Amino acid sequence: MLLETLLMAAVAAPPDPPPVHLEHATVRLAPRSSRPAPPPLPAPLPDVWVYGYLPYWVGGLDDVPWERMTHVALFDVALESDGSISGTSFWDANAADAVEQGAAHGVKIHLTVTCFSNSVMGAVLPDPTRRARAVQELADLVNGAGAHGVSVDFEGMDYDYKQDLVDFVAELAAAVEEVTVATPAVDWQGAYDYDELAFASSGLFIMGYGYHWSGGNPGPIAPLYGEDPWSDYALDWSVADYRSSGAPDDKIILGLPLYGRNWPTTDNSVPGSATGSGSAVVMVDAVDDGAQYGRRYDDVTETPYAFPDATHQLWYDDTESVAAKVGYAVDEGLLGVGFWALGYDGGDPAFWAMMAERTSFDPGGEDTGGPVDDTGEPVSGPLARAGQDILAYVGQVVVLNGTGSRGEDLGWAWTQEGGPVDVGLRDADTDAPRFDAEVAGTYRFSLVVTEDGVASEPDMVTVVVTDLDAVAKACGCGGGIGGASAFAVAGILLLARRRRL
Repeated sequence: MLLETLLMAAVAAPPDPPPVHLEHATVRLAPRSSRPAPPPLPAPLPDVWVYGYLPYWVGGLDDVPWERMTHVALFDVALESDGSISGTSFWDANAADAVEQGAAHGVKIHLTVTCFSNSVMGAVLPDPTRRARAVQELADLVNGAGAHGVSVDFEGMDYDYKQDLVDFVAELAAAVEEVTVATPAVDWQGAYDYDELAFASSGLFIMGYGYHWSGGNPGPIAPLYGEDPWSDYALDWSVADYRSSGAPDDKIILGLPLYGRNWPTTDNSVPGSATGSGSAVVMVDAVDDGAQYGRRYDDVTETPYAFPDATHQLWYDDTESVAAKVGYAVDEGLLGVGFWALGYDGGDPAFWAMMAERTSFDPGGEDTGGPVDDTGEPVSGPLARAGQDILAYVGQVVVLNGTGSRGEDLGWAWTQEGGPVDVGLRDADTDAPRFDAEVAGTYRFSLVVTEDGVASEPDMVTVVVTDLDAVAKACGCGGGIGGASAFAVAGILLLARRRRL
């Protein structure tokens, strides 16, 4: 995290809220005979990642809108202090069926491993032997089911384990196909190394909810923008914070809530004051309640709300507000969007039709966000995507990212096209080659993918390797690479990183 964020944390951090995902472990969907079944939606398929968590307490696999997803993460198994994995019954009972149903729609299945205990993280993450046990047991579960990856959901972690978490994610990424990391909207402790976690993983799932939490005052759960009368903390602030900390756009998944919260309040003033804890309300029920009590809309944060009575405020998200936030993520060029949690929408056909419109394109020619050539025509055949340009520093392992490429059973061919030295690119025939950044300078790499013997046009990515010690000395900042001044310099440089159009 940048020094500025750490300084804000020291004066602005709220009381410790419960883990974002654990907070909703008691939410159950009440039987609703009027709830529509998930619609049989046809192609087009999503053009960005659509990542959904499916908790064990919500519905089942038949309720998943498979046609609209790219990833489904079954929630959850638990990390124990000896590195073992417990609570596998939901995975054991559903993984094989999930893989089969997902395969019919090109959806990848992930296993969510959770840890909300700092003492357990302190026992496992710094210990290579216990980490290795956790990695092996998770890999056995995932690979044994023919699944595709792991979502690491470790919340409330101390700063002391910052590098240990990176090491764990990197070790896990070597054992399974994909790894995502659930990361906070605001990292009050500076405990999550966004850039290193991004390089080590397939993507960071920003838990973009809980900006107003159960123990605080009422307000938007996931404000898109933070302006008066609200705090600056909002989804756009979080994305900017991740970017300034070195996380590339093509590793950022914007997580959104399919739930709301009903607070007891002193009155209906907005912003209001709570008189007790807010209760979670799943989106399908919140939408009905909003219609009953008179739906209002906060244009600043793109959030609906309602007053159930004179001393309660209900804040939630619905199709309109989620559409605005999904549109923001797509327009910003992020890897994708995601949801906590599948099933909370009640299978609303209008909601998933909106998702089809916002995240997909029509191969027949109607552009809704998919790749096009220089004439604006949709691209057919294999498509290479070499990822966002990267700013790295000397001493870092740089990982390139071709996961945005399109096609089935792709072949990968990365080539270094320029730079002060030959970096000796490793794993150049995979979607994620890497190299050791030892010499500062500007490097260019091309990616060509092949499908059934047909090669794509090359796509280019630029990596700028910076010697932070040299920069700090040149600008008189001092402090070296480990000093706060150098981190501030890094933040300035990262803010200047060019986005590839």
